[in-house]
Amino acid sequence: MEKLPVQKNILVHLCMNVGSVLIAILCASASADAQATTTVSSSPATVRPVPNPCPRFAPGSVIQEPAALFSQNGVLSVQFSYQTTTDAAGRTLFCFMTPSGLENPTLHVKPGDHLIITVTNNTTKEPLEMTINPPNCGPGGSQMTTSSLNIHYHGTNTSPTCHSDEVIKTLINYGQTFQYNVAFPTNEPPGLYWYHPHVHGIAEHAVLGGGAGALVVDGVEDIQPAVSGLRERILVLRDQPTVQSLQTPPVNESPGGTPNGVPFQDLTVNNITTNTFTDANGNTSYTPAILNMEPGEKQFWRVSNSTSDTILDLQLQYDGVPQTFQVVAVDGVTVNSQDGAQPGSTIPETHFRLPPASRVEFIVNAPSASVSLAQLVTLNILTGTNGDDDPNRPIFNVHLLSDDTAQAAADDRVGQFTALNPNQKRFAGLATAPIAAKRVVFFNEIQPTSFFMDVQGQPEKVFDPNAAPAITATQGTVEEWTVENHTLENHEFHFHQLHFLVESQNNFEINGDQQAPGIIGQYLDMIEVPNWDGNTAHPFPSVTLRIDFRGSDVGIFVFHCHILNHEDLGMMNIIQVVPSTAANRGNSKKAPAAAEGSAPAKTVVPAKGSKGAASAASSAEKMKMN
Repeated sequence: MEKLPVQKNILVHLCMNVGSVLIAILCASASADAQATTTVSSSPATVRPVPNPCPRFAPGSVIQEPAALFSQNGVLSVQFSYQTTTDAAGRTLFCFMTPSGLENPTLHVKPGDHLIITVTNNTTKEPLEMTINPPNCGPGGSQMTTSSLNIHYHGTNTSPTCHSDEVIKTLINYGQTFQYNVAFPTNEPPGLYWYHPHVHGIAEHAVLGGGAGALVVDGVEDIQPAVSGLRERILVLRDQPTVQSLQTPPVNESPGGTPNGVPFQDLTVNNITTNTFTDANGNTSYTPAILNMEPGEKQFWRVSNSTSDTILDLQLQYDGVPQTFQVVAVDGVTVNSQDGAQPGSTIPETHFRLPPASRVEFIVNAPSASVSLAQLVTLNILTGTNGDDDPNRPIFNVHLLSDDTAQAAADDRVGQFTALNPNQKRFAGLATAPIAAKRVVFFNEIQPTSFFMDVQGQPEKVFDPNAAPAITATQGTVEEWTVENHTLENHEFHFHQLHFLVESQNNFEINGDQQAPGIIGQYLDMIEVPNWDGNTAHPFPSVTLRIDFRGSDVGIFVFHCHILNHEDLGMMNIIQVVPSTAANRGNSKKAPAAAEGSAPAKTVVPAKGSKGAASAASSAEKMKMN
């Protein structure tokens, strides 16, 4: 798609300057001191700016584990200074810094823990961009600026209320401090999640600048013992503007789907750029990072696609030959773990499609000494006529350590298996639960600046944070949604606060694409819907999902495309989940509330064109904002 500035009243793209990479300092690991309280402070202490924020590594560096902070006694208490700077190339960087200088640390919690984050926005003071109607959350009130901040705890099944995972109305402006208290359910699946800013209109700019980190719910070894004692590698993949894209004259990206073309953006792994370079003959090369393994070793790679816009198709190649790896978890949920006998089996794959914001965790075997070139690569993505170019390219090379250096890898191991944990089945029974409603939603766009997350039967409109919810669902129920793509480029569907079961991928092949491997029957919070080819004789590509409203969370939250350029341009919509007692209020015969995992008292399938949620708009005040 063409990248242009904003639609009316909503900020989208901020300009970024060009330049080369800033050589970074090494990161360190640390453990956080837990606070005794889990209450939210009404006037949290300011977190002061940290000198030399947002360090980056040189191209070709050895991959280091991100700094790590761990909960103690049920609490992880963290202080963040949200900062910005520019690198030597002039690119804008963002990061969350701790007072001791840790950048975007990995946050480790356990099911049932509280994550308390005190964050001060130490970026820059910017003018008012738009007004967010009450009820508001955060010290910014209704005043959204181009440097406003909030934090989304992506993939977690946590509350969408103020001081938790609320992103529509929460604003923290320059110089302001806010405290989050995110309570993790006791049945939260152990796995890989992540955190990032989510102010609509500037989300792409923040994530493109690197403002994101991994979040791990510990305990996966007692769900899938195959990972017990393995060395884990937290691999956070981000994107950033290529240096050459803003040179004079620029080296422009290739058309979407060009297999060996110039990519839309650079990739980085743990803040090491692949350093895209295109020579005078149009040949593009990269400088891969280095990941060390011991001879004969198995490692547990926990990969987060924390990019703003880049779709990945990961493959491990040894001398060009695809290797089979064992998929353990997708989007934080251990595969085959929710129903049936434990432990569920891993899924063998030779590649894995990873939409922006998705995560995959898998076991890999080290290459033999006879392998000349071992690489993790991303394969070419057929993004469509209007899509970005995400071509074949390496991410990092795997190097074998010699015997005298093998001890350097003997840390960062997953815990030892103790006993199978039967308690993390947050989504058990979803596949057989009665369906309370069926809905159709779809991606649509008017190039280049108007993008839509449409609900069938409702007027088309770009996202407005002041709008009423488009859909109302009832807690305790399960719905079946078909998500279609009506556009000439790929889109990535994300649902806040919950996961969905993937039932089918539809009409992919007839439009020239292939189904993503390994995800049917699994529980995701992200899924890709490839482009429609524009042939009116062909159906729209779509996915069919079971949406799980049986959890404890009620309130107002969003679903959207997680290509953040598209989300910032309006491809997002609002849903409201109400308690079953509220949904039945006013009925002459009130049915009892459905218990988690049980059938709802009444199944209603809205007619095509039904707006459904419009009458519930007035319940926005139930968000209890402060």
